[in-house]
Amino acid sequence: MRIIAGKAKGYNIRVPQGEVRPTQDRVREALFNIIGPIITGARVLDLYCGSGSVGLEALSRGAASARMVDAARQSCAMARTNMENSLLTGGSVVQSDCLQFVKRDMGRYDIIFADPPYAKAIGDRDMIAELMTDRLHELLEDDGYFIAEAQLGYGVGDIHTREFPGWKLIDERTYGKNTILFYRKDI
Repeated sequence: MRIIAGKAKGYNIRVPQGEVRPTQDRVREALFNIIGPIITGARVLDLYCGSGSVGLEALSRGAASARMVDAARQSCAMARTNMENSLLTGGSVVQSDCLQFVKRDMGRYDIIFADPPYAKAIGDRDMIAELMTDRLHELLEDDGYFIAEAQLGYGVGDIHTREFPGWKLIDERTYGKNTILFYRKDI
């Protein structure tokens, strides 16, 4: 895994061992090609950041700031290491349960990205659906984007569960088994 473009292009991102499933290079490249025009100067929130690959890519491409949040200590340590070693500035890493972070954070963001553990079977917890609350709505600027990565099949990855009150699904892209969903506030 590497940073695709920008100031830190080519930096090899280190990934923590274990349960982390980083957003693949080709998916990140496609994502940033779509949001490219709005990334410069953007304030980014990367929830369930893992190695920090999305937040780091945003910083490399000119985001003003990127706050990376993950509950796992090992993931946060790796995201910090990647940020330091890539020489990118403007980022911060917060160790916290992402749902709890959203409930208490007072920031405002232009882009919020979430790549939580996927709901893979009926009855699995759908963390994207849990994030789609009024509180997440308050963190996002009116012209901002909430971007979620899900796996096809269950939870938000099921075509029948992608609509949420106060949100408008404006685009979706599928890459293998992964789906990237682009939401805006429905105001």
